Amino acid sequence: AIAAPIRLTYLGIIKVPEELLEAGKAFGASRMKLLFKVELPAALPSIMAGVTQCIMLSLSMVVIAALVGADGLGKPVVRALNTVNISQGFEAGLAIVLVAIILDRLCKAPNQKEA
Repeated sequence: AIAAPIRLTYLGIIKVPEELLEAGKAFGASRMKLLFKVELPAALPSIMAGVTQCIMLSLSMVVIAALVGADGLGKPVVRALNTVNISQGFEAGLAIVLVAIILDRLCKAPNQKEA
């Protein structure tokens, strides 16, 4: 699940417009200042997309991990599957979906401030 954030961070940094880098260099920015003040802010939407993908992949693995015996959010879903308790399965599944939606909105918040 770590490949998506790394890949999207790399993609975001290499897609920073050359004009931004030239402007930073023209104003005398060091390599560290270019990275932290120009490249990372320009790549933030791509970086946050990678973080969101990682979170969604992790939440999708919750039920699969519970199938092999792990505790956590997926255990009630597996218990509901085993007992054919549809309401309990729906409730547990809805909790996982709500966690995913909340985390997705939190990850998109930094991008919405700039827009």
